[in-house]
Formats: sequence, structure tokens, C-alpha cells
Amino acid sequence: MTCDHHRLRAMELADVQALHSWENASEDWWMGASVLPVSVEAMTQFATGNHDLYRDRQWRWMLDTCDAPGSPWRTVGALDLYDFEPRQLRAGVAVHIDVTERRAGHAQAGLALLRNHALSHLGLRQLYAEVPAHHVASLGLFERAGYRTTGRREQWIRTPQGGWSDVVTLQLFLDSNGREIEQT
Repeated sequence: MTCDHHRLRAMELADVQALHSWENASEDWWMGASVLPVSVEAMTQFATGNHDLYRDRQWRWMLDTCDAPGSPWRTVGALDLYDFEPRQLRAGVAVHIDVTERRAGHAQAGLALLRNHALSHLGLRQLYAEVPAHHVASLGLFERAGYRTTGRREQWIRTPQGGWSDVVTLQLFLDSNGREIEQT
């Protein structure tokens, strides 16, 4: 899955160091389920494992960028499909961009590539994201990508400061032509 300056690709052994760094960024653990560091060995097994979207109900793509067509690719982040439901034709979406590469349009390009893949290869009708209510940059990212706020879970996740944050659910509904379906 490629556009002019971005591509999504499967994980490779060369991605272990970046994945290890991102997964062990303890300042981000409050948003997910991690509470312990991940070893290089565990990341190596993950990156080289036998993954199957239909069995595991999740998939991770690495997001690469290049400065110009034909120039070398460099990895700037990862996008995940999770809670994949082939019968209900929906999946959750998560994005991680390396801290040194943020605010450069990479996440937006990755979401567009993932949207196209989800529609054309997986036949999904709906993508959704769950974003902490105070994470303004992520909310704006998904809104610019066509996702609309459809719900809010109050006091859903504990913050690093010991408080609680609401989580906003954003959804993108697609028709068979890739156009957003207006919801009433």
C-alpha cells in the first residue's frame, strides 16, 4: 500500500529496535494495557511471528516515508487494526508516530492508506478510534480523516497524574465506493 511519499508494509526484523523503543515508552502506557517493559526478544518474536488477521483479530503495519519518489524509505510509525470483526465488517484503528516525526502529515497519510486497504481488500464498512478526550491533536487527526465523534465514555482511563480521562469514540462509515456514509 503506497502513495507518493508514504507506504504501509508488514513488520520485519529490522523494525525491532523502533518497536522496542515505542512499546517501552512508559509515558504512553497509561493509554493502553501495558504496565511492564517489553524485552527485545519478545519484540523480535512479535516482529517475526506468524500473524493472521482473521485468527488474531489484529494487524500492525509499519509506516514508511520517503522525501521523493525513488529515494530511500525510512520508518516513521505504525498503524494497527484491532478488534477486527469480519462478520460485522469493522475494526478499531490505532496510530503511533515516532516523537521525532510528529506533525509532518505522516499519520494522515497512513490513515488514508489504511482506509483504502480496509475497504478494497478487507471489505470493511466501518473503522473506529478511541481517543482520550484531552488528546486534542489525535482528535483533530481523526476528524480531518473523516471520522466523526459518536460517543464518549466517562472517566474511562486513568491518567499518569492519577486522575481520570474520558475517551471519545470516533467512527468512519464507508460505502462500497469508499465514500463516507452520512449517519443520521
